[in-house]
Amino acid sequence: MSTLRTTLNTVLAVVSVTLFALLVATVSWQVFSRQVIHEPSTWSEELAKILFVWLSFLGSAFLFGERGHIAVDFLARQLSPMGQRVAQIFVQLMILVFALMGLVWGGVLAAQIAWNQNLTALPFTIGWVYTVIPLAGAFIAVFAVLDIIGVATGRTEPYPEIEDAEGTVTDLPSGEGVAEAHAAAHAVTGHGAVPVSQQDPERPADPSGPGASEKKEDDR
Repeated sequence: MSTLRTTLNTVLAVVSVTLFALLVATVSWQVFSRQVIHEPSTWSEELAKILFVWLSFLGSAFLFGERGHIAVDFLARQLSPMGQRVAQIFVQLMILVFALMGLVWGGVLAAQIAWNQNLTALPFTIGWVYTVIPLAGAFIAVFAVLDIIGVATGRTEPYPEIEDAEGTVTDLPSGEGVAEAHAAAHAVTGHGAVPVSQQDPERPADPSGPGASEKKEDDR
C-alpha cells in the first residue's frame, strides 16, 4: 500500500509542477504580448483558466494523498486510541462517499453535458476541461481506501503528530511544564519575574515592583 501511495503521490506531484510551470509561462506570455509587443494573445487567457482549474483539482488530490489538508482534530485527539481509530475510519468513509458521488459521478455527468460545447479560442470542448473532476475524485477515493485499510490494520496512525518546518514534533506545553517553568523563574530571581539582564530597556519599570519603596524614601 505504501508503494502505491508513493507512486500516486509522485505522479500527482510531477503533473502539478508541470501544470504550474505551464501556467506561469502562459500568463507571462499574455502579459508580454499585451504590454511589450502590443499584440494581445487570443488563446493565453483561456488556456490559463484551464490550467488553473486542472492545477486546483490535481493539487488538492496530491495534498490529500500527503495528508496535508486542513483537519480540525482537536476533539478526536482527546479520544482513546480505539476511539481515534473509529473516528478516522468514519471520516475517511465520508470522504470516500463524497469522492465517488460528488466528484467521480458528478464530474462524469458534468463532462457529458458539456462535451459538445466548444471553447472560443482553443480547439477543445468544455467537456475535456471537466474531465479533471472525476480524475481527481478517483485519486482521492484511492487515497481514502488506503487510509481506511491502514488505520483499520494499525499500520497508519489515525492522527499523526504535527511536525514543523525543521522536522521536529511540535507539542503544546502541559500544565505541569508551565508550573515547572514558573518554579524555575522563581528560584532564579526570587520573585518569579524576568531577570534584569533579560528585561527590555525601553519598557518602563513597574512602580509596584521590587525597589519601588526604597526609591520613594530616597526621594523624600
